[in-house]
Amino acid sequence: MTSSVSASIPWHNRVRQSRRASLLLFAIAMGALLVAVIWFTRARSDLAEAYAQVGGRQQALAAAQQRNQEARLRVQLADGAKMLVQRAQSGGFVQENWGERLINISQTPLVRDEINPLLGGVTRNSERIFGAEAFELSVTRADEGLFDTTDPRSPPLMLSLRGTLLFRTQAMPAAPAILTEAP
Repeated sequence: MTSSVSASIPWHNRVRQSRRASLLLFAIAMGALLVAVIWFTRARSDLAEAYAQVGGRQQALAAAQQRNQEARLRVQLADGAKMLVQRAQSGGFVQENWGERLINISQTPLVRDEINPLLGGVTRNSERIFGAEAFELSVTRADEGLFDTTDPRSPPLMLSLRGTLLFRTQAMPAAPAILTEAP
């Protein structure tokens, strides 16, 4: 009997050691799983943050590219304006040679004989340039036509004219001999 009791003790020890080893192995596995979960959660939040940063940087890049394109367009416009000023100066359109008058006639009744010389005075030629902002010529009665020849006693036309009249104050410089001589 004593031999059977002593033989059963090592078996229990083995089971206990096996349970301890299993529990220890389970605890190590749980710890590793917990570390993996924590690492995965952090990696996932880092990934979301990285995507947010990429999105922000892409928006910043798009905005910078748009500002760059606008700046290039402004440079092109400035170069074009500079070229126009040079061409104008070479053609005699120097600012010092021109005067400016603002014209503002608002719903003024005028007879037809007064309108023709007034409109003729703002026509473009080598001595004056008119930049119209608003122009309206209308009849005062519904039965009358704008281009009808009427009785001088007919009601006047209504004229609205607003704009800037540029007129030459100095004679235009003579063109270089190269441009005036025929081959």
